[in-house]
Amino acid sequence: MYGWSNDAEDRLAWLVGKEIGQIAIGPYDVQINWGSGGISVWHRFLLTPAGGRDVIEWLGDDPVAGPQAACNAVRLLRVSIAAVRCTEKASLELTFSHGDKLEVFEDDRYESFSIRDGKTPEILV
Repeated sequence: MYGWSNDAEDRLAWLVGKEIGQIAIGPYDVQINWGSGGISVWHRFLLTPAGGRDVIEWLGDDPVAGPQAACNAVRLLRVSIAAVRCTEKASLELTFSHGDKLEVFEDDRYESFSIRDGKTPEILV
């Protein structure tokens, strides 16, 4: 909905090194949390396990299949973010220390996800 600014990757560099300590699953959101911050996803994400097989898609508007797909995010517990990339299609791609990738997508109509560090206002996309 809002897209990225030109310096988004620089502004999100602080995510590198954050270790995931909690995955919270609701009927229409998934939260991936560390310390006093985290990412809340309301729209869609793809979780690609290391090796690129069996990509898992979570859709926030699917309350039946959504929680089932979201359960796979527990793979990220106790794993650190190794790289951050903001793509042209207004998605956020996180690579983790064990090789998994999480891509969170923007919806052009609604707020899709937020990033919070526990100090400054949330970044809404």
